[in-house]
Amino acid sequence: MTSFTLSEYLPGRDFACQSIWQDGKLVLVRTHERVSYFGGENRPSGVASTAALAKTVVDPRVVAISTAAIRAVDEKASGAFDVDLKEDTRSVPQITEINAGRIISGAAIFDAAGKHSLALTYVRLALGESIEIDEPYDVAEDYYFVRDVDTVPGVFHADELFEGIRETES
Repeated sequence: MTSFTLSEYLPGRDFACQSIWQDGKLVLVRTHERVSYFGGENRPSGVASTAALAKTVVDPRVVAISTAAIRAVDEKASGAFDVDLKEDTRSVPQITEINAGRIISGAAIFDAAGKHSLALTYVRLALGESIEIDEPYDVAEDYYFVRDVDTVPGVFHADELFEGIRETES
């Protein structure tokens, strides 16, 4: 082997930032953190882009880094963009991937926790409809997304995770 790739080690948290744009204007954006990975145990890195467990997070740094990257690629960006980021050893999010033209599955499921639907906003803009969203950063904190093979994905708020569980005396 005569060639290889060298990259920075990124041991920190793993984020996704999904956004919808129209003519260079940010219309809607959401952020979540991948907590565990669907199929990650089958990869040498232990990481996969599909989360088995993810949670919504409010992290303006992730939005600022992601939107700056999208604007650097296209000042008049329109459509759906997903930016994946992983924190470095100083806990600073670093971009690992930018995907244009699609809404990732986990982001669409979090519509249950937001005010606006990512997919519906995307379609309405594509059809030329006017969209009025006052605050583009639309994320409700502490919602968890859980999925597995052959099961319906679930979205739960952190307060719901322990409903019905009783503490017992030792």
